[in-house]
Amino acid sequence: MRGQIPPTTDQRGTAMVEFALAFMLFWTALIAVIEFARLMFSWGTASEATRIAARLASICDKSSTQEAHIRARVGHFLTASGQIDLAGRTDWLTISYFPTGCTVDTCQQVEAKLYNIHPALHVPGLSKVMTLPEFRMRLPRESMRNSIQGENNNACI
Repeated sequence: MRGQIPPTTDQRGTAMVEFALAFMLFWTALIAVIEFARLMFSWGTASEATRIAARLASICDKSSTQEAHIRARVGHFLTASGQIDLAGRTDWLTISYFPTGCTVDTCQQVEAKLYNIHPALHVPGLSKVMTLPEFRMRLPRESMRNSIQGENNNACI
């Protein structure tokens, strides 16, 4: 039996330490997957919010009051997930009418551009604020009136 190392008996607790390390890694990975899913949800929400803004701009009057209504409606839609905080900012939505300088009767297209959106990620050890890419949606003009033949357009103010 020469040259053999005697068995050690001080291995108690190693399974618990290994379990604790594996457990922490598992939960960190699980939370990261959930946060990535929330990021993709925010991405889809921002895309849909851009579509809603362009749609409302194409069917409602072209006015600063109507733009404020669109901004409020889209802002509520964006912040409903709790992951995006606009914090009173106004630098996240631009509505443009084409050709430039057109009136309600001469506009041909409407474009909504959503940008500068920052959803927060809450991964343990990696709390980071990401910036979503710019979203654009251009639609042909439709009625661009708050009332049509005497009937109120419910989507508008």
